[in-house]
Amino acid sequence: MSAMRIRTAFILGAGMGTRLRPLTLETPKPLLPVGGRPLITFAMDHCLTVGVERFIVNTHHCPAAYDREFPERSWRGWPVLFRHEEVLLDTAGGIKNIEDLLAQDETLLVYNGDVLSDLPLSRLLAAHAAGGKEATLALRSDGPLLNVVLDADGAVCDLRGLLGNPGVRRCLFTGIYALEKSFLRRLTTRKVESVVPVFAGMIREAPGSVGGVVIDEGSWEDIGDPEAYARICAEGPKLRYETGGRAPEGSAPAASLPPAAGSAGGAGNAGLLAAPYGAPSGGTADLPFPVRSNFLGAENGSGGAAVSDPAADTAAAFVRTSLGLPAGAEIDLCPVGRGGSDRDYCRVAASGRDSLILMRYGRLREENHYYAAIAGFLREIGVRVPAIFAHDPQRGLVLMEDLGDEDLFALRAAPWEVRRGLYEKTLALAARLHQFPPGRFPAGSVRLMPGFGPELYRWERDYFREQCVRGVCRLRLAEGEEEALEAELAGLAGRLGETKPELVHRDLQSQNVMIVGDEPVLIDFQGMRRGSLFYDLGSLLSDPYVELREEERTTLLRHYFDVSRPPYGWGEFGELFLLASAQRLMQALGAYGFLGLKKGKTHFLAHIPRALERLRDVAGRAGRLPRLHDLARRCLAVAVGSSPTPPTFCA
Repeated sequence: MSAMRIRTAFILGAGMGTRLRPLTLETPKPLLPVGGRPLITFAMDHCLTVGVERFIVNTHHCPAAYDREFPERSWRGWPVLFRHEEVLLDTAGGIKNIEDLLAQDETLLVYNGDVLSDLPLSRLLAAHAAGGKEATLALRSDGPLLNVVLDADGAVCDLRGLLGNPGVRRCLFTGIYALEKSFLRRLTTRKVESVVPVFAGMIREAPGSVGGVVIDEGSWEDIGDPEAYARICAEGPKLRYETGGRAPEGSAPAASLPPAAGSAGGAGNAGLLAAPYGAPSGGTADLPFPVRSNFLGAENGSGGAAVSDPAADTAAAFVRTSLGLPAGAEIDLCPVGRGGSDRDYCRVAASGRDSLILMRYGRLREENHYYAAIAGFLREIGVRVPAIFAHDPQRGLVLMEDLGDEDLFALRAAPWEVRRGLYEKTLALAARLHQFPPGRFPAGSVRLMPGFGPELYRWERDYFREQCVRGVCRLRLAEGEEEALEAELAGLAGRLGETKPELVHRDLQSQNVMIVGDEPVLIDFQGMRRGSLFYDLGSLLSDPYVELREEERTTLLRHYFDVSRPPYGWGEFGELFLLASAQRLMQALGAYGFLGLKKGKTHFLAHIPRALERLRDVAGRAGRLPRLHDLARRCLAVAVGSSPTPPTFCA
């Protein structure tokens, strides 16, 4: 085995935290606050001390809570990828569930998300490299549960007494271990199982095949019960990593930190991702690990990413290989687009070839990995999307069909009869997606994000209140008003939750419907999931980017009703459309505020007045959202300038 190099840490975050109830009823245990920050971030900081460059966290209980804590899907600038488990898979099942995210010969550092420790991880990695085994466990001599047994040679010979080997020494298993990807071949996809019996089986087959190293230096504590948690909260974590740097106190996810000194309103990530609370703006506060300032590249004025020379060389080489071109063939990459995603697009020009689009995606959002597979599925069922010519999941590169530059948004001023035909064709594509039989979905080859449910709906409305109401409009609700609004919005989500879950696009708005030869082609479908079909209808027909007259909107809604023949009467159908439109508009307003203020993409702020106007109207017409209607009205008053100190809404 070569010198140890671990790029990825898998942090177990999917447990139910039953021993810490009621604290964990609505919060995953790894997100409980310790020292002013989520518990799991101490594990992340510990992993960074040995050069980890990305984190994968499995989720199950309250998955939307992770979205709230890590809205940028990063920690100190290093990407955090979440993999949801609809069924809790336990440790081995969770590890197998991320197999597709790992390189062929990758070594993985696994870390329980409810552990506080500063033991020297370098000793674990050195022992793993020297031992040449598929698994090496970090052990301690003392602790509450000494259930790992070592033989006279110091090899692991039993775990939890499963093999009946008495050995000569008993140790505590820290829940921190190194694995080779080859270990995953021992696991079964979607099987619920722990790593412990798998390790025991390896030892039964080949004694000495599971490595272990006793590391008594540093501290280790499992936050396993309310008493331990209360004590840690009272005393505060006292961690000192092996490099000599103390664990930063009160550090927060990057999205909640102030802009770095000298930055323009928070534009870009330099500095913002590095500074812990209390540190000078833009400083690293002597962190004992590297901090990454921007995962995708420095942003340029268009909102895209300026491709550095090495990245451009890699992209060009990928294009040449995909097209069968010689190594010296000239490739021109021209950045296109100015959206809000963490995906970059270039138009590819190669001599003698039609233009193509190259998409480069980061690992900050799990849904990006699903783009190519979902595209193939949609094309198979007759929903037109761009053709995918090549995909490199390790480098995050996709080469696809160039659809041109015309979309529904670009045609917003075209005559109604032109727009009507295009919208009706788009609604037909949506109906085909919504009506796809659940039993025929290829779940084994196409992954989806977790479906709409109470947690996701709650995240969207919290996003709206935090980023738009409080962030942009600077409104604070009176005592009792917040609780009454929350009850009303929870009722809205509950009503949508009663509708049948269908496949939905999730972001079906005018800029995600390209027009090619008078036919609509859908893009940005990587967030496809199961949910209410009315969410897609609200996204398209209550789109803040486009002005539809009420009679035009009703005509299109009636068209979908007639072609899809849903199990609702027209009155109930219209009511659900208004409710879903309100939900979708809250999500959009939260995004506009976040992208405009936190990401420096100020052109999104220009859409806020129209979106608030639309939200006010649909909430008023819905008849059951009086508090949301009033809040939208008050926010709109600020947005159009009636407030004494209105924010600026122009780019």
